[in-house]
Amino acid sequence: MAQPTAATTTSDGYAEGRTDTETVSRTLATSESGLEVTVFDSIRSISAARWNEVVERSTCGSVFHRYEWLEAIEAGLGKTPRHLVVEKDGNLIGLLPNFVVDIEKTPFRRLSSSYPGFGGPLVTTDVAESLSLLAEAVPELCTGRTVVHQIRGLDTKYMRYNNYLQSEGYEPYRRECRFVLDLTQGYGEIYDGMSKTRRRGIDRGTDGDYEIVEEELTRPNLERFHRVYEQVMDRVDGDGYPLSFFERLLDMRERLLLLTIRIDGEYAGGFLELLDEQRSSIHGFFAAVPEDYFGDHASELLYDYVIRWGIDNGYDTYDFGSTNANFENGVFRFKEGFGGRILPILVWERGCSPLWKMLKAGRSLYWPHRYE
Repeated sequence: MAQPTAATTTSDGYAEGRTDTETVSRTLATSESGLEVTVFDSIRSISAARWNEVVERSTCGSVFHRYEWLEAIEAGLGKTPRHLVVEKDGNLIGLLPNFVVDIEKTPFRRLSSSYPGFGGPLVTTDVAESLSLLAEAVPELCTGRTVVHQIRGLDTKYMRYNNYLQSEGYEPYRRECRFVLDLTQGYGEIYDGMSKTRRRGIDRGTDGDYEIVEEELTRPNLERFHRVYEQVMDRVDGDGYPLSFFERLLDMRERLLLLTIRIDGEYAGGFLELLDEQRSSIHGFFAAVPEDYFGDHASELLYDYVIRWGIDNGYDTYDFGSTNANFENGVFRFKEGFGGRILPILVWERGCSPLWKMLKAGRSLYWPHRYE
């Protein structure tokens, strides 16, 4: 494998200073049966076609595992990749995408599979041995200030690995949830299953002068969306993503749906949805509706539109995205009103440093509303 020249070394033992044409990887282990596990410090070191083939063949594969999403995190957010792959006779059979990310309000970091979004291992054959190799490789990636490995599974399909993960020292951690709406029941039943407040919001909104448009995925349209998105994130004191991340997402534009709403002829925000054809699901990942248009029920109208759009285009589910598992939370109550089924976000954590126990104890005080 090609190694970088004129590179410096980080405290984690990896090289910096790589150009886009240079590859940094190292083989971590080879089993007696010939399986080989390798760590790559860039998704661009691997063929997109080879990577996505494993995603598409895997039971647990999703849009968040795809090459294009991971490349947007790397290039658009500047997150440090530590992707593990398993090969057999030169064929890619297993993946575990990872990024090194900061742990909020601490000097420490975690190795996350994956963030933003969801991750976890994907294995197409030799499952038990491949999982074992991946699990054994993780501690080698958790050095210095990286004290824990976290797996964020998209849905309950990842329960198939629960017992195995716990046997490898991973502990379940439940703090977030999702509301998932079954689109196959049809719009009439979905509308009837909404709360009175949500139905009233949709009905009142439709009485106004509004228009919802499916926008072309161009940079100017994305920049306009992002300007409002930044304003919304500033208002709620949230950690928004930079424009560079959204620009990188244009490489997967066929898996995006950009909706904008105009009220009384004025731009009133929009949604950027992720289309997960493999799971037949739409993910409500990015919303940008200014507070000025809450009274016009712009959010309810956008949700109503994308639900109808999903039904018309043959999707099975609409995923409202992550929220705190706290019934007192305003976002939780708002999403709950659309009648979706509440599902826990499956997270497993494995400490890789003695410091993790201390950090974990402090976290229980910082986040008192914790649901296991």
